[in-house]
Amino acid sequence: MGLGGMGQRVKGILVFILVVGVILRLQGVENPYLDDQGWRQADTASMALNMLGHLGDFPDVLFPTLNYDGSGPQPVELEFPFLPYLLAWTWTIFGWYDLWGRLWAISFSVLTMIGVYQFGKLTFSIRAGLWAVAFYAVIPLTTYYGRTVMPEPVAQAFSIWALIAVIHWRKEPSFIRLLGASLLMSGAILAKLPQLMIFPVALLLGFYPLQGRIGKMLTYSVLSLFLPMIYYSWVHMGAAGSSQFVSGIFSYQIMGDQNNYVQDLLMNLKRGLGFPTLLALMGMIIMIREESLKNEVHLAMILWAVVCCFYLGVICLKIPLDYYLVPIALPIALLAGFALDKGEQTPTIGVGVLILSLLLTSQYTNDRPKYLWDEQVLTQAKWIREYTQKESVLILSGSPPMTLYYAQRYGYRLISSDDVQAWLDLHTLSGDYLVVLPHSRGEEFRKRIEASFPQVGPGVYKIQDKI
Repeated sequence: MGLGGMGQRVKGILVFILVVGVILRLQGVENPYLDDQGWRQADTASMALNMLGHLGDFPDVLFPTLNYDGSGPQPVELEFPFLPYLLAWTWTIFGWYDLWGRLWAISFSVLTMIGVYQFGKLTFSIRAGLWAVAFYAVIPLTTYYGRTVMPEPVAQAFSIWALIAVIHWRKEPSFIRLLGASLLMSGAILAKLPQLMIFPVALLLGFYPLQGRIGKMLTYSVLSLFLPMIYYSWVHMGAAGSSQFVSGIFSYQIMGDQNNYVQDLLMNLKRGLGFPTLLALMGMIIMIREESLKNEVHLAMILWAVVCCFYLGVICLKIPLDYYLVPIALPIALLAGFALDKGEQTPTIGVGVLILSLLLTSQYTNDRPKYLWDEQVLTQAKWIREYTQKESVLILSGSPPMTLYYAQRYGYRLISSDDVQAWLDLHTLSGDYLVVLPHSRGEEFRKRIEASFPQVGPGVYKIQDKI
């Protein structure tokens, strides 16, 4: 087969993989933001909601604000709102519809898949790139979070293309290429702070060995880190202490929490990433044996794997949420592709197809519950939106804030797990309606509410002037 025929065959395989990846991510595409991690999705969407009508108000429009814990938009310390801003513009043009958020997420996921192939092709081989993108396309973790309205799809896309850009700069150095690579790295860190893990990887890919490159490396570092430093300082100082989520997670959940969620982490790794993790370990062993110190790509991939292990031990061991594993999906897919590329073609095709089949099967066994959601939340929110005034302030009986987003209202939450304390907290907050969320609070709390306030809607009680 000639080179042209080979190129067409590769293109056809790549397109097939991308189509499969998109089809998998279209599952539940019309779900409201109430399926697994609905809280984080509603946070992202409520940022977009608060941007409507203010899209040209720079820089204030870029300061994240949420709908809860106040009677108006609450400034919070969160990632740069790339997806909320795009979503707000889309709503402005086409109207408020949850589907747009999912389509944006899938679009960034497709960019990531193309980037995974390009990175594998540039650094290893075409075959390794195809295996890597195939794994990334069907891994349960990247499939589900490649269609959620969260920062993850955006951060993944910026990350892989930031690494590709620094490789291109190394091959054809110019200031424009260096600036472009720096801006993509800034975008990755702004989109999700844990993506800072790829910064040392980029330094090795672009500047190792250092001879004659120290000045360029310093320029790249300053350009890459300047915008993230400015932005995260801005939102840290502008958010109230209780709303400093980025630094708060590190301070309280990681440094302050003595618990280690070993079993949760192992389960999330098994269900979310599966057998490609073992292939990635094999790929790293092969690299180490191939005198990696002489190869900046191998050295960078080994460093990336080491950083991921550190990330697992410091972050994921303390936070038992599976989407915190998304940042390690890129190196796992790439190393797994590299491992299969090193084997004999016929047996490795069999192994690869088997693993891909197991990953696809997992989509319809372990991950089915992720797509479920409670219709009662929408019923309550729709009633509130239709029958209460826009300036009404809500108090939710529990922590999940999704009702505020769908009701397009602001309000507070009774976050104490103790019903007695929640009852006392209710009397310290100023609101117009109490919303008793589905499956929240005990029978005694509900009886107290029913005896004290008139019910005006489905689980909605008028509390104005009665507290």
